[in-house]
Amino acid sequence: MRILIIDSFALLFRGYFAMALSGNDRVTSYGLPTNGLYQFTKYMLHAIETYQPTHVVCAFDMGATTFRNELYASYKGNRQAPPDALVPQFDKLWELVAAFDIPCIGVPGYEADDLIGTLSKQFGTHSSEITILTGDGDSLQLIDDNTRVSLMKRGFGNYELVHKDNLAELRGLSRPDQIIDLKALMGDASDNIPGCPGVGEKTALKLLQQYDSLDNVFASIDEINGKLQQRLVDNKELIYLSRDLATIRTDVEHDCTLEACHFRIDSEKVKIKFTELEFTSLLKSIPVHD
Repeated sequence: MRILIIDSFALLFRGYFAMALSGNDRVTSYGLPTNGLYQFTKYMLHAIETYQPTHVVCAFDMGATTFRNELYASYKGNRQAPPDALVPQFDKLWELVAAFDIPCIGVPGYEADDLIGTLSKQFGTHSSEITILTGDGDSLQLIDDNTRVSLMKRGFGNYELVHKDNLAELRGLSRPDQIIDLKALMGDASDNIPGCPGVGEKTALKLLQQYDSLDNVFASIDEINGKLQQRLVDNKELIYLSRDLATIRTDVEHDCTLEACHFRIDSEKVKIKFTELEFTSLLKSIPVHD
C-alpha cells in the first residue's frame, strides 16, 4: 500500500508563482485565472506517475486563523494577502481535486500540516509507504519508518526525497523530532515564529548536535558560555513557545477513511472538469486506474 498525501495549497501557490514568473498567464475564455490550478494539476499528475500510489489524499488549510494564533497573535502575521488572480482559484482547487475522486481534507482551526501529520500517523502501518508531497520542510518532523517527505525543488519534477536513512546526511540531525527543536531555536521568518533572537541555523544546529534536544540544552545551560548562554536564558519562554508553534499536531479529528483515499479515476469526470477549465493540453495526461 502506497499512500500519497498532498499539501494542496503549497502546490497551488508554487504553481501560481512559477507560471507568473515565466509570464505565462492562463485565463479561461470566461475570465477565470487558472495559473495555479493548471500547474497544480501538472504537479499532482507527475507525482502520481512518479510514486505510483494506491491511495491519494489532499490536505487543505481552512482559513488564516488557527489555534496557533491563540498561542501567539503574530503567528504568520507577516504574510501578504494572496494575489487577486489567485483568490478565485482556491475554491476551484477543491472542485478540481474532487473531480479525481481524491478526498479533500481540511478542519477549521488547523493547518494542512496538522492534517498531514494526523493522516500519516493514522495510516502508517508496517505494510504502508507514505509519501508527503510538499514544498515545506516542516513536514520533515513527520518522518518515521513508514513516512518519507518529497520536497519540491526548483524545476518541474525535481524532488528531494528525505527519509529516516538520509535525514542526518541531508539535514545534520539524527532524528525527525529535532527538526522541531531546530525551529524553536532559530525561528522561522516565513511563519513569523520568533525563536531565540541572535541564534541562527548554524548555532541552533550545533547546539542540537552537541546536546541532542532543546530540553538537554537547558539542562546543560551552565556548560554554554558567553552571550549565547544569556540569550538562551533570557528567551527561554519564547523558545518553548516557538517549539509549540512549530510542532505539527497528529491528533486532529476528521472523517477521512483509508478506503475513501483509494485511488481510482473516473476519466470522464476528469475530462469534464478539464474541459470546463480549458486544460485541453492535459487531457492526454489523465492516468488510467481501475
